[in-house]
Amino acid sequence: MSHHNHLEEPLSEQSLSSLSLTHVEFNPKDPLSYTYAYITLSPLIILISYVSIIVARRELMMINMFFGQLFCEMLNFGLKKWIKEKRPNGINTLLIYVYIDKLGSGYGMPSSHAQFISYFATFASIYLITFHNNSRKFPIILGLIIFSCLVSYSRVYLIYHTTKQVIVGNIFGLTFAIFWYILLEKIIRPLGIFKIIIESRLARYFYIRDNSSVKDIVKIEYMNWLTLIGEKEGQKTD
Repeated sequence: MSHHNHLEEPLSEQSLSSLSLTHVEFNPKDPLSYTYAYITLSPLIILISYVSIIVARRELMMINMFFGQLFCEMLNFGLKKWIKEKRPNGINTLLIYVYIDKLGSGYGMPSSHAQFISYFATFASIYLITFHNNSRKFPIILGLIIFSCLVSYSRVYLIYHTTKQVIVGNIFGLTFAIFWYILLEKIIRPLGIFKIIIESRLARYFYIRDNSSVKDIVKIEYMNWLTLIGEKEGQKTD
């Protein structure tokens, strides 16, 4: 009976919660605040991109990177529970506006956004430096660094974290990315585990491949595409 009454309770009187992953408060009168509100949502976009690329490309490296990202988030969750440092109270003297309500829920040390984007940018940069020998990788790496800084700073600007919480988040994200890369490429790969995975029936069924040893896979795939297009055009003329 009580459950039925709860369902009939007016929506305005119910205690509702927002999904913190997508809920961002910002000052609508501040253009930068509006911009940073979108930037701070980028980890969610990156997660969607992970899944999309894995389904489309079936690359073992991307799968390994994604698992590392998940483990990095688990580490962040554990650190927050262990450190138990609160988020800022919503007052920042560097900004011309003040939030009255508390921003964000849960603990704030270290910043999960900063740790997320730091891992992503660091691991991707290491991979580009190690496995790609063309000059186009440097602008990409620079872009990753700039974007990482923007996401991290957005958490301070929007007053969801202190500067210290963001810096510590970046340190943990960077450190875990280096650890995860060393674990994958210097310990697991030499043991031949990836080769066993790639040659398994399950991997062959889903077309999982390992192109980490191919230095310029983008160029090779492009040349293969040109060859395929040329063959199709040749068949039409015949």
